Amino acid sequence: MFEGVTKKLERADYCLQNLKTLASDAGGFAHIPQKKQQAMRANLDCFFFEAISAKDFFLQGINNNYAGLAKSEATDIRQLKVCLECKNARSALEVVKSIEKELSDKDSWLWKLNNYRNSATHRELLHVGYVARMTADRVKAHLFEDPEDSEQGNMDTEVLPYCEQSLERITVFLKGLYSQLRI
Repeated sequence: MFEGVTKKLERADYCLQNLKTLASDAGGFAHIPQKKQQAMRANLDCFFFEAISAKDFFLQGINNNYAGLAKSEATDIRQLKVCLECKNARSALEVVKSIEKELSDKDSWLWKLNNYRNSATHRELLHVGYVARMTADRVKAHLFEDPEDSEQGNMDTEVLPYCEQSLERITVFLKGLYSQLRI
């Protein structure tokens, strides 16, 4: 794996571990006290930033090994594809197309993860929806299905399991793609 990608995944895990500690200390994610909300928000934003930055660092690694575009263009999938086609770097081109496919499908896990990062970074703070039922022994905390449209409701998975699954998915995805490269 590209070294920068590994570092980004480690940092995403660091933020996730901080979130887990905050939740554990509070008796659950939904019970993190007001005085620790800033730390929770910072670590949640950090998690999304680092997880998606791993994908960007992966694209930079492909660029460095195959394309040679300027650093400012290294994560531009369209430009990267054109350059890889010109250099006849088929394995790298297929890997970039796999990333593009996931990022262009609004129902894909990578598109959603990227959307949370983009929302937190560029538009607004991520919102957490809380669900409490009479039969439930605890309150559950979920991200909204669409971070910019609360009317779509909460996603099915709670915040911490979602982050755990996302980190696992992006790690497996990028490792799998890396194994397809001829480096």
